[in-house]
Amino acid sequence: MGSLRSRRGVVLRPEVSGRITQLNFTDGQRVRKGQVLVQFDDQLPLAQVQQSQAELSIAQANQKRNQELVAQNFISQRSLDESAANLQVAQAKLSLAKATAARLKIVAPFDGIAGIRLVNVGDYLKDGADIVNIEDIEAIYVDFRLPERFQSKIKRGQTAVLDIDALPGRKYTAQIQAIDPLIDANGRSVGVRGCIDNRQLQLRPGMFARVNTVFGVRDNAGDS
Repeated sequence: MGSLRSRRGVVLRPEVSGRITQLNFTDGQRVRKGQVLVQFDDQLPLAQVQQSQAELSIAQANQKRNQELVAQNFISQRSLDESAANLQVAQAKLSLAKATAARLKIVAPFDGIAGIRLVNVGDYLKDGADIVNIEDIEAIYVDFRLPERFQSKIKRGQTAVLDIDALPGRKYTAQIQAIDPLIDANGRSVGVRGCIDNRQLQLRPGMFARVNTVFGVRDNAGDS
């Protein structure tokens, strides 16, 4: 017996609290890696970015002027060092302001399909609140367990044939990708993960599967 799971799946959650101003996807829509899916109100952080950019421009101008004055012996090296330090502080403040603003955009971490969203434009969310799940299901994993006596026979690259209860009459082939090195002490079984090509999107995470592992093929004897 096995269960299907996404090759990659994640629930999007904000790192900071804020109010949603844009939702740039619809339920069940395909999304692309890097696509901005959710925008939170970022007026204040963007204003801080502009302020930091202005302060950086002033610090750069002061540093350039002081370099010229030091070359002409009009000011001390200490004054130049102080303006250089102020320039570094201004650069750090700008980087921090940009990073703060960027956290108010939530992007897709990989290509996938959006689930059913749990929020709407105008909602105020606290950090860590669930927004929507993203699932990459062009390949599907099947996780199942075999009795420990088979652990020496199962290898990566072997195949498993699946019957899916929700799709009777169809058979699917999975390629074994990983074998858990740890034997379950309670059930005396080993965990196995296979991968199924699902570009037709017929299979869904959570489906129940009956797995028949093919350890080898013998001539004139069928599968064993």
